[in-house]
Amino acid sequence: MGFVTFIAVVLAALIVDFFWLDIENKRWKWLKGRSKPQQVLFFAFFMGASAILYYLFGYKFLN
Repeated sequence: MGFVTFIAVVLAALIVDFFWLDIENKRWKWLKGRSKPQQVLFFAFFMGASAILYYLFGYKFLN
């Protein structure tokens, strides 16, 4: 799986879970009370950490 495909899949999964699957506010309730900049910062950090781990593990195990 390419890097761009990986980022798209993770981003799509986060968006679907945050806006569609969590209708009872069980997983993301703690985040919905935060301001928009804090939410964006959290998701940016999550995507950055995911990208770094994908790159490091992919480099280690695929080469």
